Amino acid sequence: MLTGSLNTNMETVYHPQHTRSHRDMGWIQLYQSFNPNNPPTPDRRHFGAMIILDNGIIAPGGKGFGMHPHDNMEIVSVVISGAMVHSDTAGNEGVNLENAVQLISAGTGIHHSEYNLSDDISIDNLQIWFLPRERNVPPKYQTMISDPLSRENKLQLLVSPKGEEESLHIGQNVWMWRGTFQENESLTYAKKQKRNGVYLFIIEGDMVIKNQRLQRRDGFGLVDSDSVEIKFNNLTDILIIDVPLEI
Repeated sequence: MLTGSLNTNMETVYHPQHTRSHRDMGWIQLYQSFNPNNPPTPDRRHFGAMIILDNGIIAPGGKGFGMHPHDNMEIVSVVISGAMVHSDTAGNEGVNLENAVQLISAGTGIHHSEYNLSDDISIDNLQIWFLPRERNVPPKYQTMISDPLSRENKLQLLVSPKGEEESLHIGQNVWMWRGTFQENESLTYAKKQKRNGVYLFIIEGDMVIKNQRLQRRDGFGLVDSDSVEIKFNNLTDILIIDVPLEI
Protein backbone atom coordinates (compact mmCIF):
# COMPACT_ATOMS: atom_id res chain seq x y z
CA MET A 1 0.00 0.00 0.00
CA LEU A 2 1.27 3.44 -0.93
CA THR A 3 1.77 5.62 2.15
CA GLY A 4 3.12 9.05 3.07
CA SER A 5 2.60 12.60 1.86
CA LEU A 6 3.34 14.09 -1.55
CA ASN A 7 7.08 13.81 -2.18
CA THR A 8 7.81 17.41 -3.14
CA ASN A 9 9.04 20.57 -1.44
CA MET A 10 7.82 22.66 -4.34
CA GLU A 11 4.74 24.87 -4.31
CA THR A 12 3.78 23.70 -7.81
CA VAL A 13 4.46 20.76 -10.12
CA TYR A 14 4.24 20.98 -13.92
CA HIS A 15 3.61 17.87 -16.02
CA PRO A 16 3.69 18.60 -19.78
CA GLN A 17 1.71 16.08 -21.83
CA HIS A 18 4.86 14.72 -23.49
CA THR A 19 6.26 13.65 -20.09
CA ARG A 20 3.45 11.13 -19.56
CA SER A 21 4.37 7.49 -20.08
CA HIS A 22 2.96 5.95 -23.27
CA ARG A 23 2.17 2.33 -24.04
CA ASP A 24 0.92 1.15 -27.43
CA MET A 25 -0.88 -2.15 -26.89
CA GLY A 26 -2.61 -2.16 -30.27
CA TRP A 27 -6.17 -2.02 -28.96
CA ILE A 28 -5.34 0.90 -26.61
CA GLN A 29 -2.99 3.88 -26.60
CA LEU A 30 -2.38 4.45 -22.89
CA TYR A 31 -0.94 7.71 -21.54
CA GLN A 32 -0.21 7.82 -17.81
CA SER A 33 0.42 10.95 -15.74
CA PHE A 34 0.91 8.90 -12.54
CA ASN A 35 1.47 5.28 -11.62
CA PRO A 36 2.64 4.08 -8.16
CA ASN A 37 4.29 0.97 -9.62
CA ASN A 38 5.57 2.21 -13.00
CA PRO A 39 5.75 6.02 -12.77
CA PRO A 40 6.67 8.09 -15.84
CA THR A 41 9.53 9.54 -13.72
CA PRO A 42 10.65 8.69 -10.16
CA ASP A 43 8.71 11.60 -8.62
CA ARG A 44 5.44 10.77 -10.39
CA ARG A 45 4.16 7.90 -8.22
CA HIS A 46 1.13 9.87 -7.05
CA PHE A 47 -0.28 13.29 -6.22
CA GLY A 48 -1.44 12.71 -2.68
CA ALA A 49 -4.38 10.27 -2.66
CA MET A 50 -4.59 10.40 -6.48
CA ILE A 51 -2.39 7.51 -7.60
CA ILE A 52 -3.37 7.07 -11.25
CA LEU A 53 -4.43 9.49 -13.98
CA ASP A 54 -4.74 7.56 -17.24
CA ASN A 55 -5.80 8.78 -20.66
CA GLY A 56 -6.80 5.75 -22.72
CA ILE A 57 -7.66 5.80 -26.43
CA ILE A 58 -9.52 2.51 -26.98
CA ALA A 59 -9.82 1.19 -30.52
CA PRO A 60 -13.25 0.38 -32.00
CA GLY A 61 -14.61 -3.06 -32.81
CA GLY A 62 -15.38 -4.44 -29.35
CA LYS A 63 -11.92 -3.76 -27.92
CA GLY A 64 -11.54 -3.15 -24.21
CA PHE A 65 -10.86 -4.59 -20.77
CA GLY A 66 -12.21 -8.04 -19.93
CA MET A 67 -13.62 -8.86 -16.52
CA HIS A 68 -11.00 -8.00 -13.87
CA PRO A 69 -10.96 -7.27 -10.11
CA HIS A 70 -10.51 -4.14 -7.99
CA ASP A 71 -10.74 -3.56 -4.26
CA ASN A 72 -10.31 -0.62 -1.87
CA MET A 73 -10.07 1.96 -4.62
CA GLU A 74 -12.21 4.88 -5.84
CA ILE A 75 -12.10 4.85 -9.66
CA VAL A 76 -13.53 7.75 -11.66
CA SER A 77 -13.93 7.58 -15.44
CA VAL A 78 -14.66 10.65 -17.59
CA VAL A 79 -15.70 9.77 -21.14
CA ILE A 80 -14.44 12.55 -23.37
CA SER A 81 -15.77 10.91 -26.54
CA GLY A 82 -17.06 7.53 -27.68
CA ALA A 83 -19.35 4.87 -26.18
CA MET A 84 -18.07 2.64 -23.35
CA VAL A 85 -19.97 -0.46 -22.21
CA HIS A 86 -19.72 -1.30 -18.51
CA SER A 87 -20.62 -4.58 -16.78
CA ASP A 88 -19.79 -5.79 -13.26
CA THR A 89 -20.37 -8.64 -10.83
CA ALA A 90 -22.79 -6.52 -8.78
CA GLY A 91 -25.23 -6.63 -11.69
CA ASN A 92 -24.62 -3.13 -13.06
CA GLU A 93 -24.69 -2.81 -16.85
CA GLY A 94 -24.92 0.13 -19.21
CA VAL A 95 -23.37 2.32 -21.90
CA ASN A 96 -21.49 5.45 -20.93
CA LEU A 97 -21.51 7.97 -23.80
CA GLU A 98 -19.62 11.22 -24.34
CA ASN A 99 -19.74 13.44 -21.21
CA ALA A 100 -20.57 10.50 -18.93
CA VAL A 101 -18.86 10.23 -15.54
CA GLN A 102 -18.59 6.83 -13.85
CA LEU A 103 -17.53 6.09 -10.27
CA ILE A 104 -16.65 2.62 -9.03
CA SER A 105 -16.16 2.47 -5.26
CA ALA A 106 -14.53 -0.96 -5.21
CA GLY A 107 -14.51 -1.43 -1.42
CA THR A 108 -14.39 -5.09 -0.42
CA GLY A 109 -14.08 -6.10 -4.06
CA ILE A 110 -15.77 -6.04 -7.44
CA HIS A 111 -15.05 -7.41 -10.93
CA HIS A 112 -15.93 -5.34 -13.99
CA SER A 113 -15.35 -5.10 -17.74
CA GLU A 114 -15.32 -2.16 -20.17
CA TYR A 115 -15.25 -2.20 -23.94
CA ASN A 116 -15.89 -0.02 -26.97
CA LEU A 117 -19.44 -0.31 -28.30
CA SER A 118 -18.64 1.28 -31.67
CA ASP A 119 -17.32 -0.51 -34.74
CA ASP A 120 -15.63 2.61 -36.13
CA ILE A 121 -15.13 5.28 -33.44
CA SER A 122 -12.42 5.19 -30.73
CA ILE A 123 -13.08 6.00 -27.08
CA ASP A 124 -11.15 8.89 -25.49
CA ASN A 125 -11.40 8.26 -21.75
CA LEU A 126 -9.82 9.54 -18.55
CA GLN A 127 -9.58 7.14 -15.62
CA ILE A 128 -8.50 8.51 -12.24
CA TRP A 129 -7.82 6.35 -9.17
CA PHE A 130 -7.93 7.51 -5.55
CA LEU A 131 -7.05 5.70 -2.36
CA PRO A 132 -10.21 5.57 -0.20
CA ARG A 133 -10.71 7.32 3.11
CA GLU A 134 -12.03 4.07 4.62
CA ARG A 135 -11.17 0.51 3.59
CA ASN A 136 -13.39 -2.55 3.13
CA VAL A 137 -16.73 -0.81 2.67
CA PRO A 138 -19.47 -2.33 0.46
CA PRO A 139 -18.81 -1.70 -3.26
CA LYS A 140 -20.92 0.86 -5.11
CA TYR A 141 -21.41 1.97 -8.73
CA GLN A 142 -22.65 5.40 -9.86
CA THR A 143 -22.93 7.37 -13.11
CA MET A 144 -23.93 10.87 -14.19
CA ILE A 145 -23.84 13.05 -17.30
CA SER A 146 -21.76 16.23 -17.31
CA ASP A 147 -24.03 18.39 -19.45
CA PRO A 148 -21.85 20.83 -21.49
CA LEU A 149 -24.37 23.62 -20.88
CA SER A 150 -24.00 23.14 -17.11
CA ARG A 151 -20.25 23.79 -17.27
CA GLU A 152 -20.16 26.67 -19.77
CA ASN A 153 -17.92 29.39 -18.28
CA LYS A 154 -18.29 27.80 -14.84
CA LEU A 155 -17.31 24.70 -12.92
CA GLN A 156 -19.63 21.72 -12.66
CA LEU A 157 -19.09 19.40 -9.68
CA LEU A 158 -18.58 15.78 -10.79
CA VAL A 159 -17.65 13.99 -7.54
CA SER A 160 -17.61 15.06 -3.89
CA PRO A 161 -17.47 13.49 -0.40
CA LYS A 162 -21.19 14.06 0.27
CA GLY A 163 -22.56 13.93 -3.26
CA GLU A 164 -23.55 17.59 -3.16
CA GLU A 165 -24.91 19.47 -6.19
CA GLU A 166 -26.05 16.17 -7.76
CA SER A 167 -22.44 14.96 -8.01
CA LEU A 168 -21.30 11.38 -7.47
CA HIS A 169 -20.55 10.38 -3.88
CA ILE A 170 -16.87 9.41 -3.49
CA GLY A 171 -15.33 7.73 -0.44
CA GLN A 172 -12.49 10.22 -0.09
CA ASN A 173 -12.18 13.96 0.59
CA VAL A 174 -12.01 14.67 -3.14
CA TRP A 175 -13.86 17.28 -5.16
CA MET A 176 -13.60 16.98 -8.94
CA TRP A 177 -14.87 19.70 -11.25
CA ARG A 178 -15.13 20.15 -15.02
CA GLY A 179 -15.52 23.48 -16.77
CA THR A 180 -15.44 24.84 -20.32
CA PHE A 181 -14.27 28.44 -20.55
CA GLN A 182 -14.22 30.88 -23.46
CA GLU A 183 -11.26 32.95 -24.61
CA ASN A 184 -10.31 35.78 -22.21
CA GLU A 185 -12.43 34.38 -19.35
CA SER A 186 -10.84 33.95 -15.92
CA LEU A 187 -11.52 31.90 -12.80
CA THR A 188 -10.39 32.00 -9.19
CA TYR A 189 -10.41 28.58 -7.54
CA ALA A 190 -10.20 28.17 -3.74
CA LYS A 191 -9.44 24.68 -2.47
CA LYS A 192 -12.04 22.96 -0.32
CA GLN A 193 -9.84 21.61 2.48
CA LYS A 194 -6.64 23.01 3.99
CA ARG A 195 -4.63 19.77 3.75
CA ASN A 196 -5.63 19.21 0.14
CA GLY A 197 -3.72 20.02 -3.00
CA VAL A 198 -5.21 20.97 -6.35
CA TYR A 199 -4.39 19.24 -9.65
CA LEU A 200 -5.49 20.63 -13.01
CA PHE A 201 -5.69 18.57 -16.20
CA ILE A 202 -6.28 20.30 -19.52
CA ILE A 203 -8.58 18.22 -21.71
CA GLU A 204 -8.42 20.76 -24.53
CA GLY A 205 -7.38 24.39 -24.75
CA ASP A 206 -4.82 26.95 -23.68
CA MET A 207 -4.58 28.70 -20.30
CA VAL A 208 -2.19 30.33 -17.83
CA ILE A 209 -1.82 29.62 -14.11
CA LYS A 210 0.95 31.08 -11.91
CA ASN A 211 2.72 32.34 -15.08
CA GLN A 212 2.78 28.82 -16.53
CA ARG A 213 1.09 28.26 -19.88
CA LEU A 214 -0.82 24.97 -20.09
CA GLN A 215 -2.18 23.30 -23.20
CA ARG A 216 -3.91 20.10 -24.29
CA ARG A 217 -3.35 17.17 -21.85
CA ASP A 218 -0.87 19.07 -19.67
CA GLY A 219 -1.13 18.71 -15.90
CA PHE A 220 -0.32 21.16 -13.12
CA GLY A 221 -0.38 20.63 -9.36
CA LEU A 222 -0.68 23.21 -6.59
CA VAL A 223 0.70 22.05 -3.25
CA ASP A 224 0.52 25.08 -0.95
CA SER A 225 -1.82 27.63 -2.52
CA ASP A 226 -5.20 28.15 -0.86
CA SER A 227 -6.55 29.82 -4.01
CA VAL A 228 -5.34 30.50 -7.53
CA GLU A 229 -6.34 32.54 -10.55
CA ILE A 230 -6.64 30.91 -13.96
CA LYS A 231 -6.76 32.85 -17.24
CA PHE A 232 -7.97 31.23 -20.45
CA ASN A 233 -6.26 32.12 -23.74
CA ASN A 234 -8.86 30.34 -25.87
CA LEU A 235 -11.69 27.83 -25.50
CA THR A 236 -10.54 25.47 -22.73
CA ASP A 237 -12.00 22.28 -21.24
CA ILE A 238 -10.47 21.63 -17.82
CA LEU A 239 -10.63 19.18 -14.91
CA ILE A 240 -9.86 20.47 -11.42
CA ILE A 241 -9.14 17.80 -8.79
CA ASP A 242 -9.08 18.89 -5.13
CA VAL A 243 -7.43 15.96 -3.32
CA PRO A 244 -5.79 15.13 0.05
CA LEU A 245 -1.99 15.37 -0.09
CA GLU A 246 -1.42 13.10 2.93
CA ILE A 247 -2.26 9.42 2.52
